[in-house]
This record gives sequence, C-alpha cells and structure tokens, in this order.
Amino acid sequence: MGCIVCATRGGEGSRAVQMEAIRLAKETKKPLVFLFVADPESLGEVESGLIPALREELYWMGKTLLHIALRRAELADLQADLVIREGKVSEEIIRFLNESKAEVLLLGASRTTTHHIFGDDAIERFAQSIEKETGVPVRVIHPKPLIDEPQND
Repeated sequence: MGCIVCATRGGEGSRAVQMEAIRLAKETKKPLVFLFVADPESLGEVESGLIPALREELYWMGKTLLHIALRRAELADLQADLVIREGKVSEEIIRFLNESKAEVLLLGASRTTTHHIFGDDAIERFAQSIEKETGVPVRVIHPKPLIDEPQND
C-alpha cells in the first residue's frame, strides 16, 4: 500500500499542506509521511568551519517543524511518520518518493505565489518536474489568502 507524502518546510504554505495531507490521509486511510529536506547548500556560500553548526541547526529546525506537523496529525486522531533527509531538495524528494512507493506528494505554496491554472509559478514548475521524474502525482496546496490580499483567481 502506497503512502501520502507531505513535504514541509515551515510557513503558512506548510500549515495549509499539512492540514490537506491530514484530511487526505483520513479520507483514504493511507499512511501519512511528513518529509523535511535539510539542504545546507541552499543557503549559499558558507565558511567551511560553520558547516557542521549549520547542518545541526537545519536538523533541529526540521525536527521542530516535523513535530509540529505530527502534533497536528495527532489532534486529528491520525498517526504519521517523520522523515528528515539531507541533500538537494529535488533529488531527495525524488529519491524518497521512489523508495516509499508514494501514491501522491503534497507541496505547500508560499503565500506570495499565485494560483495559475497554467502552472507558471516556481512551485508549480517544481511540482511538474517531480511528477515527470517519478510518475507520482503532485498536488500544490495554496494557503487561503489574507482578507486584504487581492484575489488572483
């Protein structure tokens, strides 16, 4: 039986995607996995002596974010697995999807992305590339707009 994978990274987009993943897991009775990828290289040039401390901080942040997601699942009477990977985000997500035989990947969009049907935002393009590479359907979840934000739909 495949699982639902919810990639998380923090922020309002992660809250929205976690809640959707929890809803989907309850509805389908599929196992739920929250995934965080620690990518020290995404932070740019860093003095080599700082890399171990940076790596440790990224893992701490990942564990914290994953435990918040787990708590949300538990409040919905749902169990979930937590996974932290290290490396390039796209490569690690692809690797994990293949290893876990995932049925679907959920990604959270940041509040600043628009919700275009043509998939022209970076998160939409990222989702399309993951889906093409793995064959696993990818859903991008957008947070609800704030009251004073203009509607883009």
